[in-house]
Formats: sequence, structure tokens, C-alpha cells
Amino acid sequence: MAFSQFKRLIDTYTIFFLTCHETPDGDAIGAEVALYHALLSLGKKVRIINADPAPDKYRYLCKPDTVELIHSMKAAPDPGGVLIILDTNDIHNIGDVAEKLLPHVVEYFIIDHHESGEDISSGRVIEASASSTCEILFKIFSELGIIVSREMAIALYTGIIYDTGCFVYPKTTAFTFSAAEKLVQAGADPYNLYTAIYESNSVSSLKLHARVLSSLELYYNEQVAVLTMRKECIDEAGALYEEADTLINIPLHSEKIRVSLFFKENTEGLLRCSLRSKGNINVSDIAQKYGGGGHRTAAGFKSPFPLDQIQKMVLQDLAGYFPGTIV
Repeated sequence: MAFSQFKRLIDTYTIFFLTCHETPDGDAIGAEVALYHALLSLGKKVRIINADPAPDKYRYLCKPDTVELIHSMKAAPDPGGVLIILDTNDIHNIGDVAEKLLPHVVEYFIIDHHESGEDISSGRVIEASASSTCEILFKIFSELGIIVSREMAIALYTGIIYDTGCFVYPKTTAFTFSAAEKLVQAGADPYNLYTAIYESNSVSSLKLHARVLSSLELYYNEQVAVLTMRKECIDEAGALYEEADTLINIPLHSEKIRVSLFFKENTEGLLRCSLRSKGNINVSDIAQKYGGGGHRTAAGFKSPFPLDQIQKMVLQDLAGYFPGTIV
């Protein structure tokens, strides 16, 4: 059985805590909610505890009290439980959950689809070829005979369409479409979910998008695009940090641009870098160099350096892909 480690986990424990990476996206929150309902259906005691809140557009998944934040947990963690980490294979990427929850669990287990830059000693199901963590969970549920409810179908479909860009990113396969078909049959509504994820932003988000897009700079003979978002942009637009999450993809709509870089500060001034690419450019390698990770064509990291410095460093890291051109 391909997922025997996970079966051993659910056969052994009755108390589960679920978490994901900081600033959860559609795949992370979808995976958590789907697994939450699956474990409840098996008679388990389950809590989702994250470092950061989910974007408002996923409120159809995050019912009241379904997702707790580590700084405002409703109760102390019960002893004897296991922590399942979803959509990241780096325990340093789950924020304060690592410090405040990991010491209270018997073990932790990882379910993820990102390439890993380091050895992982915990139990795990990692399929780097999968389109999303939700696709992996769909396989796990199918193999273990766990019936996918309507709530689970909505959550899994959410993660799949988010992490495939609506079925167009490179890891989209025939299996992805097959899984999506079964999830629609189980109750996921493609139109309503697309509308909730991609057509529910606020007017203030449009103002934020305008400010960020006006920062566009091009390098390497206009093959690399750089966008910048200072925290002041968020305040001036009256928007939320997460409402800028899709901007990284816009420069890649140009046929000529092969890499899109997005340097963005949150309202506390924490600087992150998102990287997207086309073709043979492996941005995951660059992200791992700075303590992050991701996929060959989509990755990110928290910057340990000021904006001007890290921008120059990342641009220099790309030099090998653009021989004969200058920054």
C-alpha cells in the first residue's frame, strides 16, 4: 500500500492536530479542511491550528471555530496527539506552531507535493509530481476507502484549482482532471468555487494591484519582471496583504517574460519573495538557497536581507539562465 505510513498513523492515534505553512493559500486550507472532515468521519478528535489566518475569500471553507490560530487557541492541546503538517515539508515554515505545538505531540507527519531541499526524518507522504496536496489527499482517501463527502469535495477541489491555476500549470495531469471530475460528482461546484476564489476581491484590492503593477521593472533584455510591494502600498490602498497573491502571475502573461519576481512586505514589514518561471528555469533552487522552497516553476522564501540587497542577489542567481545579457 502506497500510503501505509498514513494508515498506520490513523490506526494508532485518536487525537490529531492539523497545520500548514504560514500565510495559507487555497491548497493549504483546502487540504486542512478536507482532512479535518475525513478524520472526524473516522471518529477522531481533530483541531486545525495555524500560524496565520486564511484569506477572507476562503470563508466558505473556514466555518466558525473550524480553524484556530496558534496565538488564540481555544484550549490547550490534548496530550498524546499527532501533528499533521500539510502543503509544506519544512517545519520552519509553519510559524509559531513549531515552537508552541510541536513539543506537545507524540510525533509529526508531513503530506506535501513540494520538492525538498533537506532530509526529512518524520513520517511522510511527499509526491513532488502531484499537482497539489489536495490531489495527494484525494489519492489517500481513495486508497483507504474514505468516502469523500460534499464538504471534503469542495475543499479538495478548491486546492486543486488553486494550485493548478485552473488546470493549466505544468503538474496538471490526466489524473488531476479525473480527480476533479469525481469531486464535482461529489458536490463541488466549479462555477461557484471559481467565483469565490478569483472573483471576490474587494475594490481596495484593485487599488493595491494598480500600485504594485506600477512598480514593474524589467531585466535581462526584458525577460525577467520584478514587482515590489512595500507595506505602505497596502495601507494606502486600504487592502489586505493576501489580496496581492495573484499578481506574481501577471508578468508571465507576456510571451517574452520567462521569470516573474515579487518582493512584498506585509503590514509588519516582513519581506517575502515569490518566484514564478517558464520553461527550464528552476526557481525552487533559488528559493532553497535562502531557506525557502517550492516547485521548479513556483517557489518562495522569507528574505533574510533588505529589499535592495536581496533583489540584486536573486537577479544575480538568474544570470546563468540568460547568457550574453546583462542585468
